[in-house]
Amino acid sequence: MEEMAEELDGTDIIVWAPVSTMDLESTFSKAGRLMNDEMPALLLVHNDPKALEYLTQLPVRAWGMLNQEATQTELIASLQALNEGLSVINPTWLNQMVKSASIGKDGNDDLVEPLTGREVEILQLLALGLTNKQIAGRLRISVHTVKFHVSTIFSKLGTTNRVETVNLGLKKGLIVL
Repeated sequence: MEEMAEELDGTDIIVWAPVSTMDLESTFSKAGRLMNDEMPALLLVHNDPKALEYLTQLPVRAWGMLNQEATQTELIASLQALNEGLSVINPTWLNQMVKSASIGKDGNDDLVEPLTGREVEILQLLALGLTNKQIAGRLRISVHTVKFHVSTIFSKLGTTNRVETVNLGLKKGLIVL
């Protein structure tokens, strides 16, 4: 492992597809001890979304995780994003994380009314900095419908602007970045 760390000097992005979850756990624990602030970005190709727990704790420049069925286009886009210092995650896993983060959180108890699935989805897109028009295009709904949902989200969270709404959504575990 130490030899591998030396060989990686000057590498921009590591693409890694471990065989098993056991390989993943032992390598991550070793890698966490060896990595320094100069480590490259890491793209993990694996089908176990639980690996995200390990991945997000590594001191890498950027990280990403795709499932093993990712297309060539998704792989190339992921490498480009990682090269720019962004993080990449399979959208299905992101949705699962958002849903599991909002289940059983005590911070949601003070909501007048819980957010619907669509409202959580729009809140997540707000957190990504998308405009109403971009959200409408992505979800294939009208801009008017997006405005309605955003207004409802503001009302349910007791906020008055997007930044405040996203911050509160993060604090309450309704969304993840």
